[in-house]
Amino acid sequence: MRVNRRQFMEGAAAFGLAAGMGRVAEGATPTAFSDWREGLLDIHHISTGRGESTFVICPDGTTMLIDAGDMSDGRPDETVLPRLPNASRTPGEWIAAYVERFSRPLNHKTPRLDYVTLTHFHSDHIGCRQNEVREKNGYALSGITEVAEHVAIGTLVDRAYPDYAFPTREAVAASNPKFFKDYLAFVEHQRTKRGTVMEAFDVGSRKQFALKRAPDRFPSFIVRNIAANGKVGEKTVFTHEQRPDENMCCSVVTLSYGAFTYYTGGDCSGSPARRDVETPIGEAVGRVNAMSLNHHGCDDGTNAAILAALRPQIMVIPVWDMWHPQTNAFTRMTDKTIYPDDRMIFATGLHEKAKARLGEAAALIRPQGHVVIRVSEGGARFRVFVLDPGDFSVVDATDELHASKK
Repeated sequence: MRVNRRQFMEGAAAFGLAAGMGRVAEGATPTAFSDWREGLLDIHHISTGRGESTFVICPDGTTMLIDAGDMSDGRPDETVLPRLPNASRTPGEWIAAYVERFSRPLNHKTPRLDYVTLTHFHSDHIGCRQNEVREKNGYALSGITEVAEHVAIGTLVDRAYPDYAFPTREAVAASNPKFFKDYLAFVEHQRTKRGTVMEAFDVGSRKQFALKRAPDRFPSFIVRNIAANGKVGEKTVFTHEQRPDENMCCSVVTLSYGAFTYYTGGDCSGSPARRDVETPIGEAVGRVNAMSLNHHGCDDGTNAAILAALRPQIMVIPVWDMWHPQTNAFTRMTDKTIYPDDRMIFATGLHEKAKARLGEAAALIRPQGHVVIRVSEGGARFRVFVLDPGDFSVVDATDELHASKK
């Protein structure tokens, strides 16, 4: 079903009416999730059941979306989660509705994103061309191309703009063969018709994702570009001649605010059998308070070296299928011989087959939904909230945690 702008806004409004109200998981603290206010850093891991997407509201109200995936391309229903909160909208439309709902305190006349950054070109991170193609402006609407129908984008950053030649243009196109031409047409339309600024991800930069509204008021907030395309800072880990796959080329960032640091790296791999990007990334980043799990908690990611370096208090697994997380990765995540600190594990969903595979260990994963990390003004403390995918009621919340770099 196609949704026009008026219907979308009406649906988005209804979608958010019950925020902060409703059921609470047994044993959880019944806590309402209040709207963002200036000085807070909110990091929303959006649960759609079909891909990865993270929405950030920075302390001054600058907004950022990291990925906008849609894996609705014919996977057998029994292997993937249902569309969340339901199938009445596409994942891209639900992401846009989420952005609209939680952007309301910013008082925009229409929802907009100051920055979008796409870690790599797989469909669960940018979108796919589905059997029932929905097109506009000469490209398919899915994932990020659908989000942009409802939410204006100021600057769009991807790892390979403008020539998409790392490692080769053919390899980049082959990473999402049905949708890559659509993405290129979308980029050109955004640039020439919508006024979106297009940029290549700049490894090592601390200025590419600068605060837009009040940077002088929040000098301790920094987005640091850690890695992409075989480079970690100034270090070259691999070259295009070594024929890296798409996951190995992911862009990686950290968000720091005072004592708090958050890491996200798309589908970066750390398997010694393939090109290990995680180990040098861990060396470059050091300790963080929270991380989004590389490659959805699959076995080729989240190796012992990066866990020992990052030592996260909070781990968030972006989940859309039955393989997230895989057993070996989950064993590492919970192994206190790798690092002894306490840690909590969250997931945006959990497939019944994943629960069965993990067995009793599945109980270590907190209740599922939209996972929101809220950092207090100045970055000294933070909490994690889990919101119901349908009505945004709080289904789980942690006590206040102290951020520390020690």
